[in-house]
Amino acid sequence: MPVPAAMRGIVPAIVTPFREDEAVDYGAWQTLIEHLIASGVHGLFVAGGQGEFFALTEEERTVAMRFVVQTTARRIPVYANVGAVTTRETVRLAQRAEAEGVDYAVVITPYYVKPSAAELVEHYLEVCRSVRLAVLAYNIPERTGVELTPEILSEVARRQPNFLGLKDSSGKLELIPEWRRAGLVVFIGRDHLILPALQRGAIGAVTACANVAPRAFVDLYNAFEAGRLAEAERLQALVEPLRRAFALGTFPAIVKEAMNLAGLPAGRCRRPVGPVSAEARARLSEVLEKLREEHYLPEPAASAARGD
Repeated sequence: MPVPAAMRGIVPAIVTPFREDEAVDYGAWQTLIEHLIASGVHGLFVAGGQGEFFALTEEERTVAMRFVVQTTARRIPVYANVGAVTTRETVRLAQRAEAEGVDYAVVITPYYVKPSAAELVEHYLEVCRSVRLAVLAYNIPERTGVELTPEILSEVARRQPNFLGLKDSSGKLELIPEWRRAGLVVFIGRDHLILPALQRGAIGAVTACANVAPRAFVDLYNAFEAGRLAEAERLQALVEPLRRAFALGTFPAIVKEAMNLAGLPAGRCRRPVGPVSAEARARLSEVLEKLREEHYLPEPAASAARGD
């Protein structure tokens, strides 16, 4: 399967907005999706870590895919994380993604059980065989305790033509040329490493922080593509403090808090993740002020007019 031309660029790992009672706020979600599309993003990634897939039931994950596909209405591609601990559940979610019209299935490694390399190969092969969709792996060893290697994924790609590459959140930039030599496309999953990843051959970024200031990330990508390296470097430096701010609270609360502070209706996280501290909120506000000065956040008046 050839790599689709649309598989590239800035793909926000969209939040799942919850009301105070922890129910999904679909009205807020539609507002957020429209804001991202209007900002020029190249795709949306639903039910990833920032989307709190771990806090969603299987049925909620299916409904989330359906809602995002219907709301985007084919204006941009939809990527969906369909990964689970068992191969059976992952296959079921991948097939649901295909039925709901998702463009690309993204498969986080099984977590907690720490499967062997051979088991990982079979897991990904089984998922790929179950659908006609293009499939990407999702490598985030910091969260799952499982690390993919170029050897594992090149074996999957050799045996299944609909396996195209990965979202790599390992932070190991030196592996990008190895992934590419194995014939795999790479989306970087670390927001502070987007530019160096693009320089090493990544085709784009799946980014949590783009929920907050999507145009900044789109401008970064477009500057790189146009060969305006100094501008790309400036924008990478501008957005980096937002990613560093993750240390201020429990993942994934910081991005939602930043969005709420910016006037974007992200709501709360599902428990056990609670609100960030007053001190963290103050420090986060300082980070956001730099983005506001560069006109990358919604104007307060506009947010008020929307009733956010």
